[in-house]
Amino acid sequence: MFSLILFSVTCCAAPYSWKAIPESKENEKTIYVISHGWHTGLILSYDSLTSLKQIEESMGYSPYYEFGWGDADFYQEEEITTGVTFKAIFWPTDSVMHVVPVSNNPYNHFPRSEIIEVNLSQKGLIRLTDFISNSFYRDDDKNILMLGQGIYEKSIFFKATGGYQITNTCNTWVAEALETSGVPVDSFLTLTAGSVLRQTKKAVLEYKCCLD
Repeated sequence: MFSLILFSVTCCAAPYSWKAIPESKENEKTIYVISHGWHTGLILSYDSLTSLKQIEESMGYSPYYEFGWGDADFYQEEEITTGVTFKAIFWPTDSVMHVVPVSNNPYNHFPRSEIIEVNLSQKGLIRLTDFISNSFYRDDDKNILMLGQGIYEKSIFFKATGGYQITNTCNTWVAEALETSGVPVDSFLTLTAGSVLRQTKKAVLEYKCCLD
């Protein structure tokens, strides 16, 4: 009966359809989309990091981790100047992954940030973690490379793949990660945190509609 409901999606028809619906509510896997204002990221539980076990080796155990991708200079700069901003926007630049250990429930850990809970199937979660894993640069021995301390006391910057530019921002990366996992989000020209949040909220409503 559950499967029949999942494919009867006339109440939630959309140009981009869910491709990560679990077979039952018991099989739901939860992730979080977080916005810190202009920048969005993804929060995953420790148990979700099937292809990212090197994170624990590098940072130690945490029940959750936040992942963000962005311009190397802009992200790591202690003082954001006009020159750094224009360089990040108008010239393709190197990128970094910013990983934050989240010690408790994400809503409690980041009380001032907007957070959206998103449920996926196991296959969708695997696609998502693979996407995040592939965003880390690896050396010839397949090791991820730490660059230094992150924005927060216990966060770390890692060397990333891909180039940051005006049409490929931190928010584009989050949208592409969700799209790859099977969430109905369009990453094309999704450049702002607001666009990521609007699409994610719409996807969550569609998901709930499908389950109802």
